[in-house]
Amino acid sequence: MGRRGLEALALGALALGLAACGGDRPRTVEVTEAPPESEVTREARRPSALDTTYADSGLFVDPRLRPDSLRADSLRRDSLLQDSLARVEARRPDFRAFWPTFREAIEEGLEAASARAAFSDSLARADFEDTWFPALAEPPFRAGVLALTARDFRREGTRRTASVTVGYDAEGRVVREDEAVTESSLILTFDVVDGAYRLVRAQIAG
Repeated sequence: MGRRGLEALALGALALGLAACGGDRPRTVEVTEAPPESEVTREARRPSALDTTYADSGLFVDPRLRPDSLRADSLRRDSLLQDSLARVEARRPDFRAFWPTFREAIEEGLEAASARAAFSDSLARADFEDTWFPALAEPPFRAGVLALTARDFRREGTRRTASVTVGYDAEGRVVREDEAVTESSLILTFDVVDGAYRLVRAQIAG
């Protein structure tokens, strides 16, 4: 074997020796060490951030977490309720405007008063005519009725009721209440019928 052959054999033996002893790795080979199993498991369990953001519709949110929204809704409902009540009140007839017209009808006579009455089982036309003369056409009740104002009537919803009481002495003469032996009262009741106030009952009691 020549000199060049011996040199080649020596270089080969040196390369094998270096490989066996853990010498420098060839630069053309990349070695990657795997991470410990615990780190792999931790990375796999770590939640990833969502890329998409959805707008909150409010359907699935606890209302207690949205006080401003609840307050706005409450104010809106209150406003709508007040508007509704105001419209109802505006359509409701005003007894203060009606009563003066009924007093004028009393002064005009039976027919004018009858036109402002609502006849029914509680107020038959015949009964009203029988009551008209002792109650409204002549003393003792007429003056007291004409002296009434709308504020003298008791209110029950839309119904308005007032009474005029007259006292009599032992001989049947009209006297002051503190001198009366007996007394009787005329009770007038008005209510809304077909969108307007009407006399619905006239009764003498006592």
